[in-house]
Amino acid sequence: MVTLIVHALIILVAASFVAYKVIKKEEKVFIAKENKRPRMKLKKLQVPIKIEKRRKTSAKLRKRVVAKKPKLTATDIQMPEITGVLGGLGAMKGGEGLGAEVGFTMPEINFFGVKKRSEKVVFIVLAGGASTKGSDDYSSPKSRMCFHTLRNRLNEMVMALPEYALFNVAFYQMDMTTPFSTKMLLATESNKQMMLDWGSTVNPLHLELTYGPEMIYEGFWERFEQLDWYAGDVMTNNVPPIYPKWVYRYSPGSHILKHFIPGTRDERTFLHWNRAACFALEQKPDTIFILTTNYIGEDEQPMIQMLTNICKDIYGKDSRKFPTINTVVLTRSGNIQAADNTVNKFLPIANAFRGKVEMIADIRDHMTREELEELEELDGVF
Repeated sequence: MVTLIVHALIILVAASFVAYKVIKKEEKVFIAKENKRPRMKLKKLQVPIKIEKRRKTSAKLRKRVVAKKPKLTATDIQMPEITGVLGGLGAMKGGEGLGAEVGFTMPEINFFGVKKRSEKVVFIVLAGGASTKGSDDYSSPKSRMCFHTLRNRLNEMVMALPEYALFNVAFYQMDMTTPFSTKMLLATESNKQMMLDWGSTVNPLHLELTYGPEMIYEGFWERFEQLDWYAGDVMTNNVPPIYPKWVYRYSPGSHILKHFIPGTRDERTFLHWNRAACFALEQKPDTIFILTTNYIGEDEQPMIQMLTNICKDIYGKDSRKFPTINTVVLTRSGNIQAADNTVNKFLPIANAFRGKVEMIADIRDHMTREELEELEELDGVF
C-alpha cells in the first residue's frame, strides 16, 4: 500500500511538470567575400584616329592707316586715304561677314527715328537756308538753332560708331554738295575728331550775315566752280562762315550722268539731294541716310530707275548688294501736310532700296534740355 501510494504521488508530480526548450538564436552577420573576376586586357585600336586642333583665326586687315588731325594751312589740307579695306569688314568673308567670326556686331544707328544696322555708312544732311531760316523767312540765332541741333545729333551718331566701321559725311544745299572726305574713312578717334572740326564752322548761331546773293561772299563761287572733284581739289582759304572749314565740290561725272532719263539732263541742273545721293553711291556704302526738307528731281519711278542703273554699275547686278536708302523729312514751316506729301514721294524710293522714311515735325523734339534752354535765350524768330 505504501509503495502504491508513493508511485501514485510520483506519477501525479511528474504529470504536473511541463518541459521547456529554450533556443537562443545568434545574430546573423554577413561577411562579404571578395569575388575575383577575370579582367580582359584592352586591345589597341586597329584604325588609328588622327585628331587635329582647330586653329583659331583672327581678323587681319591687310592695311590700316590712321589719319592724323589735319593742319590747315593757307594753301592746302592733307586728307587721309584708306587703302586695302575694300567693301568693309563684311565683305572679307562672303555674306557672313568677318564680324561673325571675331565677335563684331554691326552697330545700330538711329538717324532721327530711322534705325538701321550698318558698318559702311554715308550721312548726307541739308545745310541750306531751309535748315537755318525761321518762320519769318529770315535767319537769326534762334532760327539757326535748327541746324545746330541737326549737327549735334549727327556728331553723336558718328562718335558712337565703332572703330572698325567706315563712314563719310556730306553737307549739301541747292547746287552744292561738299563732303568731309573724298573717300570712306575708318571710324577712329582721330577721324571722328577731324569730322567734328570740319563741320564746326557751319552756320554759327551768332553769325551776322545770312544766306543771300553771291555778292555777300565775293569771289567764293568763282573759286568753288574751279574745283575739280576727281582731282581731289579742296578749298581752305576765305571760305564763308556758313560752310565747313574745307570745301570740296562734288560734281557727278559722265559715268553718273549717262543714267539720267531721258539722258539730256545737264550737270548744272543736277541739284539738291539728287547730287548728294549720287556722291553717297560712289562711296559704295551699305547704308545711306538723307536729311532733307523737300523732294527735288525726277518723278519717283524715273528716279528709281536712274538710281538702280547707277547701282548696277557700282555694285553689280545683284540688287541685294545695293545700299539701303533712308530719308528723314524735316518740316520747318509747321506745314505737316506739305511734309506728308514729301514723305509720300520718297516712299517708293525707300521701298525700292529696302529703306525707311521718317518725318521730323518739330526739331525741338530732338533737342536736349540744355539746347532748349539756350533756344529760349537766343534772339530772333524760330
